[in-house]
Amino acid sequence: MKVNEKLKQYSTMCISVLATQFSAKAEAVYTDIDPDLILDSDLDFAYIDLDNNGASDFVFFNFSYYFATSSLALYFLLQRLGAFPSNSNNGIIGTFEEFEYGAIFYPLALPTNSFINSTHNFQNDNFQILAFRSFLLNSTGMDLFDFGGNWYPEIIDHYLGVKFLDAENCLHYGWIRCDVDDNGRTLRIKDYAYEKKCNTGILAGDTIGDTTTVSNVDINLINANIYAFNSNVYVQLDENPGNYSIRITNLSGALIYSDILRDKWNVISLIKEPEGLYFIEIFAGQKKLVVKKIFIN
Repeated sequence: MKVNEKLKQYSTMCISVLATQFSAKAEAVYTDIDPDLILDSDLDFAYIDLDNNGASDFVFFNFSYYFATSSLALYFLLQRLGAFPSNSNNGIIGTFEEFEYGAIFYPLALPTNSFINSTHNFQNDNFQILAFRSFLLNSTGMDLFDFGGNWYPEIIDHYLGVKFLDAENCLHYGWIRCDVDDNGRTLRIKDYAYEKKCNTGILAGDTIGDTTTVSNVDINLINANIYAFNSNVYVQLDENPGNYSIRITNLSGALIYSDILRDKWNVISLIKEPEGLYFIEIFAGQKKLVVKKIFIN
């Protein structure tokens, strides 16, 4: 098969060259791939360097090959979308099927706000399948006879949960947001992030960081007790709030709620908001007094 121009392009540069990378608030390091990287042809490859140190951490591929039985009686075309870590210290959260002569590994398609940490099963096999299709070739053409993978046939805006070891032997957890569409034939890579702190988990889609400690107060210059229960946010103050104001934002920074705090005891309903991580901020004028992360379920 002829290697197309995309393979040449992807092979000569790391994906971080195409991306804008920056450190968000707290400890997450986020990279937006603009434009999205699309693997829609045979022999398309892409390389992801999560920490932008010049070394690939994960490889993505769109790959097809032909297969024939030993008697040459049957011919098959096998199409695969997949990924694998660049070294054995890295891994991708997934499942696997064992067979007599080995195993096949399938990365999971994680929804937003899934925790990515040491409790998961990370695979470091060098051929992991997001989606696959297999065709039987015969005189009338091709007949689809097998297909599957956790991303098949079309999964949009889900996440690969990953881990990687940096040059200082610090283990990081992160995510890579992808789409699989065109009935399992096209892979789109959109953005990614990792938690900068060693051995610290991250939520899929989080660009803030340190979300394994969502109950901790980042800033608390006043006596404020803030927690969430049954889609409500409870704010308890030890003193009359005076001119305090409150803002609640989601992971993307969108404003969900804002108002003046008039009482020491406040209940704010977020029942219409989706499950996930939110940020509570309390101000006195322009001065930020409290910042807290909460998880609504």
